[in-house]
This record gives sequence, C-alpha cells and structure tokens, in this order.
Amino acid sequence: MAVHTLWRDTQPSGPLKVRLGGEMALRNLGQQAQPIPTPLKLSASSQAVSMPSGRAWPALAAQPGRVLGRLELALTFSGLGLSVFMVMHLGLLFSVLLGTWAMDGLAGFLERYYLLHIGGSFLLLFLVGHVFVASRKVPTAFGRQRALLHHMRSINHMDTWTWLFQGLSGVALLALAAIHLWVIATDLPIEAAKSGARVFQTYLWFYVPLVLLVEGHISIGLARAAAKWGLLSRPVAHRALLAWTAVVLGLGFAILVTLYRLGGTL
Repeated sequence: MAVHTLWRDTQPSGPLKVRLGGEMALRNLGQQAQPIPTPLKLSASSQAVSMPSGRAWPALAAQPGRVLGRLELALTFSGLGLSVFMVMHLGLLFSVLLGTWAMDGLAGFLERYYLLHIGGSFLLLFLVGHVFVASRKVPTAFGRQRALLHHMRSINHMDTWTWLFQGLSGVALLALAAIHLWVIATDLPIEAAKSGARVFQTYLWFYVPLVLLVEGHISIGLARAAAKWGLLSRPVAHRALLAWTAVVLGLGFAILVTLYRLGGTL
C-alpha cells in the first residue's frame, strides 16, 4: 500500500514537501507559515492533506507529476478563458454608463452577428471544463473536510485561506450563474430597459452577492495562477490582486447603481 508522507524542513519557513509514490513536489508556503507536526503519514485511501482529492484518479498512479501538471495547466487555461469572457461581459454592461443607446446598440450588434451565441457556447465549454478539473481538489467526505480544516488552521497562511475561498465561492457561483443565465436566456433580446427593470424590481439582492463572488473568485484565481506559474512573485501578485479588485468592484457597483436608477424611472 502506497504511503503519502507530509513533513517540513527543520526551518519553520522551509517548503512543505509532499511525497506521492516516490515523486517529490515542493510547495513553498511563504515566510509566515507555521511548522507542521512531523511526521504525518496518510494511507493512499485517505489522500495527502495538501492535495485533498475527493476521489483518486487512476492515471495518477502511473505518472503523477506529469498528469498533475497537465491538470493544473487545464485549470489555469479554463479559468483564464472564463476571466476573458467576464471582462467582455463587463464591457457590455459598462456601455450603460454612456447611455441606454450604447448598451442597446452593442447588444444588438452581438445578437445580429450571433456573437452572443458563440460567446455563450465558449462560456459553457470553459465552465464545464473548469468545474471538472477543479473538483478533484475538493474533498467530498466529511472526515477529509475536517482533517483539511484542522491542517489549514495549523498552517494559517493566507494562500491556504484563499484556496478555501475559491472552493466555496466556486460552489456558490455554480448556483448563482445558472439562475442568471436562465433569466437572461428566457428574456432576450438584451436591452438596458429590461436589465434596469430586473435590478430595480426583483434582482438587486441577487446581483450584489453575484458581483462580489465573481470578482473575488476571478481576482484571487488570476493572482494565484500568476504566482503558481512564476509570472509574478507572491507580493506583486497580491498587490495586483488588490488593485484589480478595487477597479472591477468599483465598475460593477457603478453599473448596478446606474441600472437601478434606470429601472426606477420606467
């Protein structure tokens, strides 16, 4: 029976090492990480704490490093695709700040040339792929969830807590995004007046948490991906995260206020 071993170097700031069937992966948890009790051994049936899979993937037994690398690349690629779509979506909504004529004209252009339908198809493809790849990291059994939370508290590192936020916000976004897409798809064409009426009459309570979760999930995901692939150092990624979040949330709530006022005048 294969055994996964988790331990830390003698220095508290040393990297966290995970041994998976003879393969070694190093994950630097930063200078503020706390030492972990050593040694900690988990059987193959319970999975390593640092990679709490809800179920084992057979391919990992043969080439764990290569398969995990490809899965991480797929997760980053699908997340980047969703982020690009959300930026384009924000651009459509941003046009309402210029006037209802701007949003109606842009929405009409997208529908006339079927760009809205093409974008929706890519959204569905990236969404299904992202959920499928990300779900392997989420523990499904209660015992694993409890063990994971215990070790997250002992590590007490910001990147660990942002990982937890990504998981929880992702589950919430699945439900909220499904509702949002259904409401839009059953009320075409897209018009500023319709959007304003929805926000003013019924959906303000719905769109406020949706904006917060979407922007938080995307911002944290992009910062983690940039640090993971070495594009930015963690301090720079964190500063970029704060700046991006402030700008996008400012635009998002400015759009909500504009639509709410528009709906109130109808």
